[in-house]
Amino acid sequence: MNFRPVHRSRYLESFNFSSLTDVVMQLLIFFLLTFSFANTRGMNVTLPKTAVGQPPQRKTISVSIQKDKNLFLNNEAVTKEQLAAKLTALIKVDIDQQIVVRADKDLTLQDVVEILDIAKGVGATKLFIATEAAKEIK
Repeated sequence: MNFRPVHRSRYLESFNFSSLTDVVMQLLIFFLLTFSFANTRGMNVTLPKTAVGQPPQRKTISVSIQKDKNLFLNNEAVTKEQLAAKLTALIKVDIDQQIVVRADKDLTLQDVVEILDIAKGVGATKLFIATEAAKEIK
């Protein structure tokens, strides 16, 4: 048996970590930027929590209601009066389009029901309330 130490080359003893550090920093910056743009919507709405959930299966119309009762239709600020007119125009394109109401968890049920009532009044048939699921159904 040969117990002599294996002769190491000079190349591995003088490895320069500066290039590795540059690559790691670039990856870190890339992922930080990517995750900052991965926000689901542009509205600041704290959704209620559920145990399980299912993501929408097709393109949806998003109605967001913030804590201070500001309304947004597909990330565009609207009033309750404008909401009905704009929803009517969007529903005429596809009557089976899903409407997802993203209401802040601190709003009263009455505030959410008013928006659902407006959507039903213009002919919407598929209404959903968005929640934050702890576990997603696939």
